[in-house]
Amino acid sequence: MGDTTQNEARILAYSPGRYPILVVEVPSGELRTFYYETGYDPEQTKPVTEDWLRENAIGRHSFIEVPPREVSIPTLRDYVSRELLEES
Repeated sequence: MGDTTQNEARILAYSPGRYPILVVEVPSGELRTFYYETGYDPEQTKPVTEDWLRENAIGRHSFIEVPPREVSIPTLRDYVSRELLEES
């Protein structure tokens, strides 16, 4: 159980809609996008920068910034289903 922090991520923003894209800070501190289409597979993410998050995602593409929420990477899909898709 001491390794749980390796799997913890902080959700910072998401794209609203049927297939949410998440902007997540992974344990290494890097920001990455996780995709609905890949089942939020951590092996199929793309790195992004803080500037991209502010200027592109939130500034141009209507991502919603959220208070950082700690979620286990393997449970991202469950989180989206429970917290984000129920609003749609």
